[in-house]
Amino acid sequence: MTPKTPRPHVARVLEQTRAALFAFDDALCDLFHSVHGAAIAREIHDRLFAAGHRMSLFVAIEQNPISMMWYARQVAPDIGAEATELLRKIEITAATTAVPVPDVQEAIHACHASGRSIAVVDDISSDAMETYLDLHGLRHLVGAVIGREHLFTLPEHLQTGENLLQQAVQALNAEPSDAALVTLTPHRIFRAKNAGLRSLGVVNKRGTRKHLSGPPDAVAVSSMAHLASGFASVPVLST
Repeated sequence: MTPKTPRPHVARVLEQTRAALFAFDDALCDLFHSVHGAAIAREIHDRLFAAGHRMSLFVAIEQNPISMMWYARQVAPDIGAEATELLRKIEITAATTAVPVPDVQEAIHACHASGRSIAVVDDISSDAMETYLDLHGLRHLVGAVIGREHLFTLPEHLQTGENLLQQAVQALNAEPSDAALVTLTPHRIFRAKNAGLRSLGVVNKRGTRKHLSGPPDAVAVSSMAHLASGFASVPVLST
C-alpha cells in the first residue's frame, strides 16, 4: 500500500491520536447481517408480557434487541438477566458470520504498525467481539475489548455509551484528548464528543462527510483504505 497523504485537517486529528477506538458493530463489521434482530426483540417482549409486565406502545414496537434487553434489565431484573444471556449467545453465533467492513483489517494493521494503541468497543457482549477478532486474526493487535457488561455494575444513570468509551480509553491507559473513535455512524460522533474524544468518521451510505464531521475535532475520510493510509503516513506527535 502506497500511503496517501490525508487532508491537513484530517492529519491534525491523526497526529494527536495515540489511541484509536473502533466501534465494533459499525466500523468493524455488520454483526447482525444474518440475524433477525426484530425477532429477538419480540422474544424478550413476549417474556415480559407473559410475566405480567405491560409496556407502552413505543416500547412494545421496539425492534432493536439490545434496546429491549436494556429495558428488560430496568423493569424486570430476572427476565433482564435471561435476555442478556440470550443475546450474548446469539451475538457469539452472529460473530462467526458477521460481514467485515471493507478494508477495516488494513486500517487496524496500519494503526497498530504506527505505534497507536487500539480498543474495540460497543454495546455488544465482549465474548462476541473476542470471537470475531479471533476468527479474523486481529485479537493480538487490539489492546482492549470493552463490551456492555462493563456497565452492568454501574448505577443506571451511568450506563451510557459515553461511559463505555471512557472505560475503553482508561483500559488503554490513555487520556480522552489523546483518543479518537473510528465510526461510520453520525450519532456516535456526538457520543464521542460528549465523552471528550475526537472522531475519525468513514463516509458510507449511513453517514455523509458533512454529517460525520459536524462537531469540532471530528473529521471524515472517504474510506477505510484512506484511513489506513492516514495511520501509515501521519506519525503521532511526540510529547
